[in-house]
Amino acid sequence: MRIAIVHDDVAARPTSTPDELGVLEAVEAVDLALRKLGHEPVRVEVGPTLEGWIGRLADAAADLVFNLCEAVAGRSADEARVAAAIELLGLPTTGSPSDVLALALRKDRLYALLAAAGLPVPVWATADAPNAACWWRFPAIVKPAGEHASIGITSRSVAADPAQLRAALAAAAAHVPLLIQDFVGGRELTVGIVGDVVLPLAEIEFGPVPDGAWPVVSYEAKWAPGSADDLATTPRCPADVEPALADEARGLGLAAWRAVGGRGYGRVDLRAGDDGRLFILDVNPNPDLAPSAGLARMAAAAGWSYVELIRRIVAPPTGGAAAEAAP
Repeated sequence: MRIAIVHDDVAARPTSTPDELGVLEAVEAVDLALRKLGHEPVRVEVGPTLEGWIGRLADAAADLVFNLCEAVAGRSADEARVAAAIELLGLPTTGSPSDVLALALRKDRLYALLAAAGLPVPVWATADAPNAACWWRFPAIVKPAGEHASIGITSRSVAADPAQLRAALAAAAAHVPLLIQDFVGGRELTVGIVGDVVLPLAEIEFGPVPDGAWPVVSYEAKWAPGSADDLATTPRCPADVEPALADEARGLGLAAWRAVGGRGYGRVDLRAGDDGRLFILDVNPNPDLAPSAGLARMAAAAGWSYVELIRRIVAPPTGGAAAEAAP
């Protein structure tokens, strides 16, 4: 097949941030994997205006779009708009549709849907301005309601009292609307889903953190190799989890994925409270596909090569929602 790899034009922008540039690793790896599978990939960079990239995509005459676009010119909200434009062209695409991408990006709306479905999410509230008056529970964490890749999250986004909450809100003011929620401080587990397969669980193991900081997966933990936050967050896959907790995590991850209407491949992040109860922190359709990222790590734990992972994403099973657990 001729497959168009669609992605943000980060290489053309000198202001691209580390999280934006991270897509290039996935682009290179997916391109190579597709060639190994006998496909003909063609890259289409998405710029800030529709005229250019839409025309290039139409001219590519692709049989399938491999959608790796996570933002446009730094705007996370445009991820869903790019997917919608591809859908309007009538082209089949990998991963989740535009409505799922839009829902998952807005964590306040995501939490409302999950809670309505009876699934456990932390107690939360939204703040359209840096105002702590609506919150009374501690510890609490402040995060952008409409960003991904841990943008706007630092090790000091957690507050132990109203004064720290006001400081955390002020620090994140550029990313309003903001989400304030209970800080769930136990084990952090990740459920990966590809087609109809639930992959082996992964865990973020938290090491010592600097004085005054909290164990969180911050922006620096993800995008600043060698930083204190990075060194304090070690991914382990497969996770060393007792069977009952593993079954609960897989069940919650799968239920959350179905609730949002996820398709193709995704990741669900969970965290345990002090009593061991699991809460859903995030649902990530079309997560990072770089070979060094979490989904590829979980696929490797299932015995898949990276090429096999991409093969399954390009030609997913037709049996419906994820159910099978990988070994």
